[in-house]
This record gives sequence, structure tokens and C-alpha cells, in this order.
Amino acid sequence: MPDSAAEVAAEYIRLTDAQEAKRTSETPQELTAAVEQPEETKQPDGEEEPAALQQEEVVEAQAAPQDTTTLAAAVSELSKEEMEVNAHITKLHSDMCSAEWANADPLPYDSCDPNAPVNAVSLFGGLTNALKMILLGGVKSWEENRCFFVDESVSHLNKPDQHGVRHGFLHKYMEPIGLDLDHPIVKKAREENRIVKRDWSEFWNDLSARRAYGHISKLPSLGFQEIEGHNLKRNLIRRMWRPHNKYRQASCHAMEETHGLKPAEYMAFSVRRGDKGEEKFAFTELSEYIDEAEKQLHRFQSYSTTGEVPTIFVATDDCTVMPEFRQMRPNWNFVSECDVEENSKAAAQNGFALRDFKNWGDDAEDAHFTKFFTEIYAMTMSRVFIGVGYTNVSWWVYFLRPFRHSFILLDKPKGAPDSRMFDFW
Repeated sequence: MPDSAAEVAAEYIRLTDAQEAKRTSETPQELTAAVEQPEETKQPDGEEEPAALQQEEVVEAQAAPQDTTTLAAAVSELSKEEMEVNAHITKLHSDMCSAEWANADPLPYDSCDPNAPVNAVSLFGGLTNALKMILLGGVKSWEENRCFFVDESVSHLNKPDQHGVRHGFLHKYMEPIGLDLDHPIVKKAREENRIVKRDWSEFWNDLSARRAYGHISKLPSLGFQEIEGHNLKRNLIRRMWRPHNKYRQASCHAMEETHGLKPAEYMAFSVRRGDKGEEKFAFTELSEYIDEAEKQLHRFQSYSTTGEVPTIFVATDDCTVMPEFRQMRPNWNFVSECDVEENSKAAAQNGFALRDFKNWGDDAEDAHFTKFFTEIYAMTMSRVFIGVGYTNVSWWVYFLRPFRHSFILLDKPKGAPDSRMFDFW
């Protein structure tokens, strides 16, 4: 297993390239078509894509309207689609801001053969990477009819106190995932030497284990006789990630009261820097975000009727990007958790690096994740998301959003649709 973030990145690229080569050799015509043609509009059975959005990619391929007449026509054409977008995102906002975390029943972690081996799924990497691998490890466990628990014993996130004691990480911010270490099934499996440590690569190297787009899983223990990979992850993600009510309410309050964001009426940028540079990823130029945002303005009624640019929420681990954006477009309204005075004590304001986590104090850690959860909420509820594929934050937000619509990745291969990247997720 790779030890450093850079090694993880290198291994990820190697494995993805290998899968790419395999797919290219197996289906050259289909792959070429996927790159050269507009993004496919047909969804697998059960994909929650609004029916009216099936023509979405055709509209996206057109240039943004250049005059008022053309603009009005485009708005009229998009009105039905955008109303459906509003309805879906508004409903999701209501569910995620409710005290009971509505329409996301807890997962049946004890639905397994109690006498089978029990999987230990590691908490590995930063938070969204760790949660991604736990979700995939859980799916694999249910497929094997095994229970699982999360092994935080050596996680960077579960840092030891001054006495060298680790007290756990996930329980501070969210409801339990997997079985508790004291659960009878886990205790018995430990006594009988039936604990199996699972490596993250088992859930990621192969596209079927990754539950990539179009791959079918059979999970009767979860009520799925057959389910497509992306539908599966969309179904499970909110059932697994259940933040404590304190963080849910703080996120919703910040969106609405601090930043004045209304669901589906703003745009979101995700800018990831920090240790991604050490992992050999080239940072996307900030000007590319501005250029793409201008192409998406026609989606917003405020712009079509009055020329007013919608608010842009910027989620970032490097707050130095804010003055740069504001200098590029001084008349646009950029808002960010970076501007919130209470967040001045949050860790990683100038770039997140996992290696530094051990040095964070309790208050700085709590402030960081309070900020981070608000950013997750705000990106999820935006009408248009513009980000990059080299951060697991994008993966997480993609599956929280109710459909593939308006999810734009700036680092995709030139000329390829956005799905060229997230179909592999």
C-alpha cells in the first residue's frame, strides 16, 4: 500500500491508465465515439436525470447567447429543464437541512452472515478519500454477505493525544459507519480470528469493484436485485454519510444567512490546491473558472432578465484565490467561507496538506470541518458546479447531487465531455 500522498496519486494514475488502455483495446469504437461526440444522454435504468434534461448536452454544446433576442429564446427553451433542476435541488436541500436527515434511511450494517469473516475497512487519506473507500468497501462487504467495521487505528485523521492514545475521528462529526468495535459480531470474529483487513486497492483498481458507470451490482441484502453503479452510490452516499445535526444546521445556516444562497440559484467553484501540487497535479488556472462561468450564465433567470450575474460560491482550501477572482471580475459577487471571520482559526486556510493534520489543535480541526461541511453543502446545492477531477471532493459532491446535469470538470481531456472523467468514478 502506498505510504505517501504522492505515491497514492502515482498509483491512482497508473491504475487508471491501465484501465483506460484495457477499455480502449476492448471497445475502440465506443470509446472514440464517447470522446468525439456530445456527452451521452441515455441514463441507465433508475438514473435520476430529469426527463427534460435529456437534451441538456445539446444546449451545453451551443455557444452562450450573444444578444438579448437569442438569449430570451434560449431561456424559453431551457425553462422546463431549469424548473426541474430547481425542483430536484430544492428537494435535496430540504432533505439535507432537515433535523432527521430526510429520505436517507440508515444502512443495515448488521445485515450479514454473523459467522462469516468480518472486513476491516481502513480510514485512509483525507476525509472524502477515506469516505469514498469506506463506501466502496461497504458495498463489497454486502456483496460478500460480510459485516464490516472502520479501522481508524493508523489513520492520519485519528491523531494520538499527548499520551499517544487515539480516541477515534469519525464519531466526532457523523453517525457511526459500519459496526461498532464492541458489537458482538465484531468481538466474536476477533476472538475466532475472522477479521480480514481490506486494502483500498481492492475497491478501486477494477472498474466493477469501483462500481463505475454502467456496471451492474447485485445486492439483495440492501434490496437491490440489480442496480447500476452510479445509481448505487447515489442511493448509499447520504445513507452512509450522516453528519451530526450540529454540523448540518451550521452548514444550512451559513448557506442561507451568511452567504445568502438559495438552492439552485447560484454557481459553485471548487478550487483545490495544497498538497495536490506535491502529487504532481497541475493546478487549473483561475481564469479557466471565469471563462467557463461565462459560458453557463444563460442558465440563470437573473442573467436572462436583467443581466445580473448570479452569486458564485467558492469552495477552496487556499483562501488566497479570493482576491484573485475578485480582481478578475470586480463586479461579480463571490462569496466564500474564507470570508467568515469565525473561520480565521480554521486549519488549512492556505492549502490542505494531510501531513499537517497531526499539528492541528482541537478548535482548529473543528473549525476546519465546519467550514468544509458548509462547502460540501453549498457545492451540492448549486445549479452549476465547476471544479476539477483531481480532488475527491468533486467525487463526493458528484454523487450527492441528484443527477449528472451541470457538473463541469475543467481538467478533462481537451475536446472530451465531462463524463469522460466521471464515468470512471
